[in-house]
Amino acid sequence: MGKKREEKKLITRRTFLFAGMKMFFGMVVVSRLFYLQIFKFSHYKLLSDKNRLVLKRILPPRGHIFDSHGKFLASNKFTYSAMLDIAEIPLQDRPTVIKHIIKQQRLDSKIVDDLRGIPEVVNRNDRLVLLQEDLSWDELAGYYVMASSTPGIIIEKVRSRKYLFPEALSHIIGYIGAPTQEQAAESENIALSLPMVKIGKTCIEQQYDDELFGKIGVQCVEVNSRRQLVRCVNETDSIPGDDIYLTINLELQLEVYKILSQHDGASCVVMDVHTGAVLAFVSYPGYDTNIFTKKIDPKTLGELYDNPFKPIINKVIAGLYAPGSAFKMITGLAGLSTGVINERTRFYCSGVHRLGSHKFHCWKWKYGGHGSIDLRAAIAESCDVYFYNLAERLDPDIIARTANDFGFGVPTGIDLPGEKSGLIPTRAWKKEKKKQAWTKGDTLNMAIGQGFTLATPLQLTRMISILVNGLKPVTPFLRKNKERLSPERLTYKKEHVELILDGMYDVVNSARGTARLSAIDDEEFEMAGKTGSSQVYRITESQRKAGKTVSDDYWMKEHAVFVGYAPEDAPKFAVTVLIEHGGGGARTSAPIARDVLLAARKHVR
Repeated sequence: MGKKREEKKLITRRTFLFAGMKMFFGMVVVSRLFYLQIFKFSHYKLLSDKNRLVLKRILPPRGHIFDSHGKFLASNKFTYSAMLDIAEIPLQDRPTVIKHIIKQQRLDSKIVDDLRGIPEVVNRNDRLVLLQEDLSWDELAGYYVMASSTPGIIIEKVRSRKYLFPEALSHIIGYIGAPTQEQAAESENIALSLPMVKIGKTCIEQQYDDELFGKIGVQCVEVNSRRQLVRCVNETDSIPGDDIYLTINLELQLEVYKILSQHDGASCVVMDVHTGAVLAFVSYPGYDTNIFTKKIDPKTLGELYDNPFKPIINKVIAGLYAPGSAFKMITGLAGLSTGVINERTRFYCSGVHRLGSHKFHCWKWKYGGHGSIDLRAAIAESCDVYFYNLAERLDPDIIARTANDFGFGVPTGIDLPGEKSGLIPTRAWKKEKKKQAWTKGDTLNMAIGQGFTLATPLQLTRMISILVNGLKPVTPFLRKNKERLSPERLTYKKEHVELILDGMYDVVNSARGTARLSAIDDEEFEMAGKTGSSQVYRITESQRKAGKTVSDDYWMKEHAVFVGYAPEDAPKFAVTVLIEHGGGGARTSAPIARDVLLAARKHVR
């Protein structure tokens, strides 16, 4: 009896012990579940959402670019791009997947190197790799097939830039491209870290990139276990970039480009003399800016940069040339304003001016020179000896100061990146840069726009505008309604400026003028201007004696220059034409300037 009672007590203790243990572990489990579901709810919900929800940044449509009459110059089109999301590929599978992608698709060598160099740990900004842009239908189909069996493949419908007149507008509109790592790191715009983002690289696209770019949007989407889209949970729309209207007249621009295409290298600017609005702006040859809207082939890029006629260089604002005789108006005005000469001052031109043992030749040296000549005739006939004589009586810094007043030696301020300032030399400049003293020979060369003097075609156009608009220092501009009119006027005497303009009128419209064959036979639209020849090498005395004053080598021929305006009695358009290695300005550039001004009258209202 006692034995049975003891066994019963033992069973009861064991039952109690097991029940207690069961209750304890049950409470542990319940507590853990309570802890995970209540206290850690936000944490695990976040982890779940990270697997279920994906945040996508939406690039905004880039703003369009129009000409002065609202005609499209740059717009957008839809294309397809393929990307690889590295984070979607298990670490152990990455080598196999990447090898498969490289084998199946024709990828750029740089992309292949990037794929092979992906580190084990990838941060959020580097998880997406752009594989290919602007996919053809065959390429698109190939990626869709691959995406069904390959993790990480993403196909996106994106907007791509489309340039409607790429070559004729290449140095105005420019192009867009992927930002560099430095640009992405330095910018406050987080969109620059996205694989398909494009920013302005040159010209208007670069100048107004912030406005054209717009604001990115964000889309929260739910995906399934295969990362396929289930639904859009939330979306903040992107804000399109601003449209930009330019001062360029498309018809005039295309006509000028066609005219210049008869030459190997050239530039031309047409500008409103009163406001500074640029109506046509051509640097020839241009190039197809559409090739930069996706990753460019290195061979194509190399050919572009190696082209001897430099299509990449914006010659209108970055081409530096000796202005030649187109600078003589500055020298003449410097002489008049200081009282060194007046309208009656005459010098004798025998064709040669001697300075010590050195001879400075006039272009008419073979014909005995121009004889006795005054300033108006010296401009009309482009007599070098007149300006050599004037230079001997002028302080070179006075010439430099006059040139600076008319915009030489400093950028014009046009709303384009990459503008060069040119060079107006002074005594101090030569001492600092050349470690040499200034000589009278330097002054003589400077007086006719040679020697160290350098200017851009746009600076020459601005000079003409200031001369004919009442001495207002206008600033050239390309974006419509962005003119910056200076309240100040230069203080040169009206009668002195009129004498210079009379000489420019005679250049084209008198029997002795160097550009008389290019005159416009219309009294309501007469052209005035100045021819020039910009030497690229010095003609030796032995060559002159042999009668060899023009090289047979294209690259040694002088540049042909013409600066002018029309109509002469009420100036509206200023024009500069520069034909590289084109020979004399009267023969080559003046006829082009005439045709360009007539085109401006036809197209610009």
